Amino acid sequence: MNMFEALFPLLIYPGALWCVLVAALLLAGFGGAERRRGGWRQAWRALHGQGSLPHALAIIFALIAISLLPWPQSPIGALPAWDLWRVWAWTEASCLAALLPGLASSLPAMSRAAVREAQIGVSGRAMLWIALLVGYRWNGTTPLELIVLLLGALAALLALPAAAGWQPFGGEGGLGLGESDAYLAPEDVPLARLARDLRGVLLALLVATLFIAAPHFIWWQQLVLKLWLAFAIVLVGRSLQSSTVRRSLPLALRFCWLTVLPLALLALAARLWLAG
Repeated sequence: MNMFEALFPLLIYPGALWCVLVAALLLAGFGGAERRRGGWRQAWRALHGQGSLPHALAIIFALIAISLLPWPQSPIGALPAWDLWRVWAWTEASCLAALLPGLASSLPAMSRAAVREAQIGVSGRAMLWIALLVGYRWNGTTPLELIVLLLGALAALLALPAAAGWQPFGGEGGLGLGESDAYLAPEDVPLARLARDLRGVLLALLVATLFIAAPHFIWWQQLVLKLWLAFAIVLVGRSLQSSTVRRSLPLALRFCWLTVLPLALLALAARLWLAG
């Protein structure tokens, strides 16, 4: 293996350049570019001590998680082994880092909002990870196995809005902010919006890349299929963000634990039984 093949996965695909391009493409589909204007520049400044460092770290962690998703193997350079637990660790780090300013705030309203976001977000992501286990290393071929896969995908899609903080589980409709982020200094608001939207992009990509395998397609066709599905999910998220409907905390938690969880567990149990 020459130097180019060794550096290609790190710097090009699925490394730094690929992550930035995919993030930019899906963020464009998410809309609200004017709300995020200056977010990347503010992230760079935050890394140098002039802004909200947790939100800047949340962006970096999300980009790392995107690079570790199960992307198709290209003819150039070998991809690292796909490890769900590494993706889980970086995804959770990104989601939780963005909550630190709110959880550490001395403002009661901001800390209460952060706790609400944490409760709903952790519940949504717990359901999402359980559903994703249904598609993990999937190699089923029979109609019954396909039904189980679709059941897991449905559970993942139902959990996604709560996991990503989209409406009706997010903050005030139309602001594009988490509830605790609304109390940040004005110069940090674009950074918080960028971090929030990027986490939504990451979770959409996670669902799209894990549930779409298409091994009979060549690598670039698989890639287009995964990106198309992720873009469709992002467009749904965009439509949800414009909603003014907002669930209370008890209703949001009840939806996650009493509606999505049974569906995800049913799909996972069926997958384990079929693998049996």
